Amino acid sequence: MVQKHSSIKRIVHRILEELDATRRIAKVTSWKEAFITLQAKFDIQVMNRNGYQESEKQKKHLLKKHEVMLKYYKKTFADFLETYDYKQNQELNQSKSQYSECIWVCWWQGLDQAPEIVKTCVESIKQNAGKHPVILLTEKNYKKYVHIPEWIEEKRNKGIITRTNYSDLLRLSLLAEHGGVWLDATFYCANQIPKEYFELPVWSIKRPDYAHASVASGYFAGYSLACNESHRWVFAIIRDFFLNYWKHNDTMVDYLMIDYMIVLAQEMNPKVSDVFFDIPSNNPLCDELFKVLGDVYDNKKWDILRKETVLFKLTWKQEFPIMKEGEMTFYGKMINNLL
Repeated sequence: MVQKHSSIKRIVHRILEELDATRRIAKVTSWKEAFITLQAKFDIQVMNRNGYQESEKQKKHLLKKHEVMLKYYKKTFADFLETYDYKQNQELNQSKSQYSECIWVCWWQGLDQAPEIVKTCVESIKQNAGKHPVILLTEKNYKKYVHIPEWIEEKRNKGIITRTNYSDLLRLSLLAEHGGVWLDATFYCANQIPKEYFELPVWSIKRPDYAHASVASGYFAGYSLACNESHRWVFAIIRDFFLNYWKHNDTMVDYLMIDYMIVLAQEMNPKVSDVFFDIPSNNPLCDELFKVLGDVYDNKKWDILRKETVLFKLTWKQEFPIMKEGEMTFYGKMINNLL
């Protein structure tokens, strides 16, 4: 597998970003705690290159980092949290949305410009969506479905809010306005999408205590979020937390901020905590297809993988061989619609 998504310029830029984030965290918490977050971010980079294998020492660093970051957000959000009206979003339940049964997928450039693996993933979602419309959001059409504040658009146009950050806000806003299911465009769907994903108050891929690089720790996943129409208020609260951050900041302090906003909303509102707690565990082998994409296809292994897992999270940032040792790989089978 060849890593594509890196360059010296990008690496230097990211290092400078993280050093600045450490400085900002130190101003609110302490230098000791800020360095804990930096150490944990380094651990994440190491884990990103070893298949996310997590030692007990790294787990300890990560859990401490999450504690510090939540402390940082609570302190910087203090005035907002003190005055925020959690009941205001209940009014959303009074209006209906024609898109409440939709599956939302986003690829900004449009599928014509997408890597082959993304095209295959989106097609797999469409094939297994049943009666649910799949709406592909692009740079050209997303404003038809969602309302984003103009000041956010201005920050995005200036490059303050990156496309990745904006995508996080987009999914929260879509669910707050309409409900439905959000899936990242790099999900391969191996079977019919269960109806409970649309019926539960809130749904996300859930594998409790699975990994700790994110504060979600497997209890939810920001790349797969859903709610039924009557629980749009849950994501309206999380969206408002997200907007509050960008109202007062021009740089990201942590790449996985969406997960912190979800946990912060749970800590601040018991009703939000309850609906996330009630999500049943699902898709236990979500990350396992990615690990074997470049391996020779094995029918028994594939049967094991898809027995209890419908959605497999993949990536477009790496390349995989179609053939290996004269035989087709899992990747080859997938892009040829043979899985």
